This record gives sequence, structure tokens and C-alpha cells, in this order.
Amino acid sequence: MSRSGANKQLFALTAPPPERVTLITGGTYRLRRVFKHDFYAATCLYEGIDKPDPPMAVVKYCRRQSFCGIPMDWLARLLTNNEAAIYRTLEGLEGVPRYLGPVGSNGYAIEYIDARPLDHFDKPPKGFFDRLLALMRQVHARGVAYTDANKRSNILVRPDGRPALVDYQISFRRRDDWPWPLCRLSRRLFAYMTERDIYHLLKHKRRMVPEELREDEEAISRKRGRLHRAHRKFIEGWKRFRRGFLHSRHNKGTLNSPTADLEDHHQPEKGTWRDTQQSARSK
Repeated sequence: MSRSGANKQLFALTAPPPERVTLITGGTYRLRRVFKHDFYAATCLYEGIDKPDPPMAVVKYCRRQSFCGIPMDWLARLLTNNEAAIYRTLEGLEGVPRYLGPVGSNGYAIEYIDARPLDHFDKPPKGFFDRLLALMRQVHARGVAYTDANKRSNILVRPDGRPALVDYQISFRRRDDWPWPLCRLSRRLFAYMTERDIYHLLKHKRRMVPEELREDEEAISRKRGRLHRAHRKFIEGWKRFRRGFLHSRHNKGTLNSPTADLEDHHQPEKGTWRDTQQSARSK
């Protein structure tokens, strides 16, 4: 497969991330691997040197490079500021990584949680979804709608079966400090998004451990509504287009991540647009 004409505009970074970073919490860390690198951000694992606290950290670098000549610095600021605010709002909540501060002008660090993504499991430990639902309700109680529960890769399963939630890039904070009627709009959006969070969790539960699903949860896991159906129709169309485009670029050898050598692990999401043979090799 030729690497000529590789299109780096489809990735957040044009080159590998820094080999070492120093966090404002103290300690220097060295790069170990890249968990995920897409259009919006590169999420990287760093290991501490000289045993800092915490011993490992995850650094997310948001996109800054232009796309087709369109400046994207505003996107980096928007994403980093939103996620930093979310993590501060959820500070101290069990199952949410600790925020460790900004990294450079387009990144930030959180503590590393030793866990595996839910999409790596055929079936999670017994009772996992009940614990996950309790965590999600705690997030909601802090005034945060997660909004990305549809992705199993954002839901982590720790060795002892406890859940964790990461990636608050598109999460929504209820803004009670806004003037009316913006405050009212914020509350209505928050109510809808939290309802969708629960729907997605129970949908995962129904599909992965149907024997644990209660009757009332069964009904919620199938409740979509008109807005959800319209959104789903649009999103499914977009996903088909995106997967087809990425599959075509991958087969032509023009979809080469600048961090590919650091991504030597199972990434089920990429299997949706890679060919079958490549997906099998990545497992």
C-alpha cells in the first residue's frame, strides 16, 4: 500500500506528540503510546519519570492545524476549555479521572485509569451496568449531561468491575447562571440529553447482558422519540458516508496517521472502515 499523497489534514496532529511533557501538578512524563488519533484530537498515554503523582497521565492534544485553508485554532480552544470545565465540575467523583491541568496551548492532562474500554468485551462483569448507571446519575446530579454514551469506547471497565467515564469533549453543562430564557433553554437541553444518556446505557445493557435487564429498563432502552429518530437518521447517513470515505482513503494508502507506530493496540472503532483483513490483524 503506497504512502504517497498521505492526507494529514484528516488528523488532529501533523507529527507525533512531544516525547516528554511536564505537568503543572509536578513531574515529567515520557510518551508511551497513542490511544486514539482522529480529526479532532490525539489522546496519548504518558508514563511518569521519577515516580510523580499520579504515576501515569493521559494527555489530549486538540486540533490546531487548518483544514482546507480554514483556521481551526478556535476549535482547540473551545474543546479544551469545555472539557476542562467539565472535569472541574466533576472533581472528586469516583469513576471520573482527575484533571491535571493544561498542556501547551492545545492540550490538557488527566490521570490515567487502569481499565479496558467496554467495546473490548463481549460481556462485562455481572452488575457492571447497574454500577455504571449509578455513576451516570452522579454525573447528572452535578449538572453535566455526558452526551456520548453511545460509544462503548468511552466507557471503561476496571479490573475489579467498577466503571469509569472518559472523554467529555462534547458533554453539556447545565447553565443555571445564564439569563432567562437562555437558562430555561439550557435546562430543557440538559433534560433531553440526560434522558438520552440513560437510554444509551440501557441499550448497551440490553444488547450485552439481556438477562440482567429489568422490565422497566427494557421499555426505556427502546424509547426513542421523534427527535431521536430524526437525529439517528441523519447520523446513520453521515456514518455510512464517513466510513465509506475513510475506507476508500485507507485502501488507497492516503490515510496514514502521523502516530500510527504508537497505536499498536486493538481499536474496534477503526474496524468499521478498515477492510476485514486489516481489522483481524489489529485484534
